[in-house]
Amino acid sequence: MVVQSVTQKLDKKAPGPWYREPWFWMVMAPLILVVIVSLTMVSIAVRYADDVVSDTYYKDSRMYHYSAEQDQRARALNLAGMLLFSPEDKTVTFDLRGDIEYPEKLLLTLSHPVEADLDEHVVLEQLSIGRYRGQFKAPMQHRWYLLVMPELDPEHFRDANWRLKGEINFNVGNGVPLKPIEQ
Repeated sequence: MVVQSVTQKLDKKAPGPWYREPWFWMVMAPLILVVIVSLTMVSIAVRYADDVVSDTYYKDSRMYHYSAEQDQRARALNLAGMLLFSPEDKTVTFDLRGDIEYPEKLLLTLSHPVEADLDEHVVLEQLSIGRYRGQFKAPMQHRWYLLVMPELDPEHFRDANWRLKGEINFNVGNGVPLKPIEQ
């Protein structure tokens, strides 16, 4: 009888499985929580990362400088234009005027102010002297930055001879004048 009571006492004090011990969860719960929160923060940072500025800025030592050569050439050539978007057939018409030999094609870049994934490049083909047309897929809502240039490769926009810039808010209208940036 004495032997039986000792074994019963030992059985009651025998540890259970590790996952049923409260001290294990008191130690591991904060660590598991930190891992989950860290993975969440990393995934948010990667998915919603800031977009890279793409314009004629360059870094010289600790200062950022803006290169206005393309805008100066456009002003010297008296370039200006009018973009008109048609929501029915998703076309854009561009009327260009200036003292230049009109290229066969131009590149229109529609840049979303917040999401670079929504940016679009549209090739505008010449219909007649100074008149161009192209197709676009971007949604016609909210605000967009616009850039027209004779360089057809968007990666080499710094090599373009001139450029015209503008901004459109489709909540206000479907047309916008483009001109060189004033300094």
